[in-house]
Amino acid sequence: MLNSRDIDTRFGKNRDEGILELVRGIFQDARAMLNKEFLAAKLEIKEDFAQILKASISLAIGIFILAVGVIFLTLMLVFLLVEYTSLVLWSSLGIVGLAYLVLGAVVVIAGKKAMSSTNPLPDDALRGAKADMRYITKKASGQ
Repeated sequence: MLNSRDIDTRFGKNRDEGILELVRGIFQDARAMLNKEFLAAKLEIKEDFAQILKASISLAIGIFILAVGVIFLTLMLVFLLVEYTSLVLWSSLGIVGLAYLVLGAVVVIAGKKAMSSTNPLPDDALRGAKADMRYITKKASGQ
């Protein structure tokens, strides 16, 4: 026959085990959510990297083709200056070179400005992870 002491011990044990299971469940849920957020961030970074790679390849090919065209047009411009002005070859090369120097500086400044507006971090995944951590903290504190 069970006395009141045995009943209290039995129910106390079950209650402690229930709380332990609840806390264990919260931590397993938190771990699962963090794993999902990490996977989402990883996939977002991989997607962004693939887009950057495709754009970079296209940009490199385009830059090479443009460079060849610019070289030929530059030579044409230099020889036009020599032919139709009283400038010697070295001075026409200097004038065209100076024009390219100014144009290059403008392009570099514009590129620097464009690079400063980019953000390589996976913002969506970070926002989700922060929301999950707030949720876990609330649940763990019993709110």
